Amino acid sequence: MRGYLVSTGVLPICVGRPFYDYTGIVEGYRRLGLQGIELVFLAEWDKGHPPRTPTSADWSRTPKASVSEIVDLCSANDIAVPAIHVNRDVGTMLCSQNRETILEGQRILEENLWGAERLQAQIAVLHLWDTHAERLDLGRLFQLAWEVARDHKVPLAVENIPISAEGLTQAKAWEELAAIMPEDYGFTLDLNWCSLYDNFAELSWFKHRILNVHVQGRVVQAGKSGWTLAPRVGNLDIIKCLSEFCGSGYDGYITLELNSPRGEDDFRRALEIITSA
Repeated sequence: MRGYLVSTGVLPICVGRPFYDYTGIVEGYRRLGLQGIELVFLAEWDKGHPPRTPTSADWSRTPKASVSEIVDLCSANDIAVPAIHVNRDVGTMLCSQNRETILEGQRILEENLWGAERLQAQIAVLHLWDTHAERLDLGRLFQLAWEVARDHKVPLAVENIPISAEGLTQAKAWEELAAIMPEDYGFTLDLNWCSLYDNFAELSWFKHRILNVHVQGRVVQAGKSGWTLAPRVGNLDIIKCLSEFCGSGYDGYITLELNSPRGEDDFRRALEIITSA
């Protein structure tokens, strides 16, 4: 049975808060009457140093919170968390040549997966690689993640984030990982990145290993009375592809990741659009 979630990376915007204001998660969840959330452990919450990946936030001004504090916030407010999104900096850290940075990435992954288990999450979305790296050893990267993840029950779902490594595509990366990951591990299919690379059909081939779909787009008018979601990059018909994918038998999680939401109305329209696809 499909589950429809909203990413907490945007949910606070629904109630007029910045995306990094974790107090907005509770209010947004209640106001929209959600089935559940994909809880994103934001790099902006780390008090140790600024994010290693791009951010629009002023890190010196963002509120800071530990994984346990965020977990307690969700638990105390009875928020259903079927999926968590591992801190996006982890993949960049694991790609480092500095041993201390790698160990920090593994420590963060450990904390995030601990939080996922506390919240009884079913999947943990992971950016496994540094999107700007010119060379990637996927076998080594997965081994570094596996050293941590093997002690936890929550399966990893590796997202199809952009790749810069020469001679490696997202489909090739998934093919290589599918051969070495445990059978209950899989992938997160982000339709915005499919739009960027025009590879929806290619990645759909991995349907049996896809655990989650990210519907990342902005609400736009379709004709005089309708609405749809447009990708941030490229020209993919997001809703048509989502409908086709669900029609082919996909019954996993679908997470809404809105681009440039203007408020609560955009969230309600977007949820109606994807649940009707």
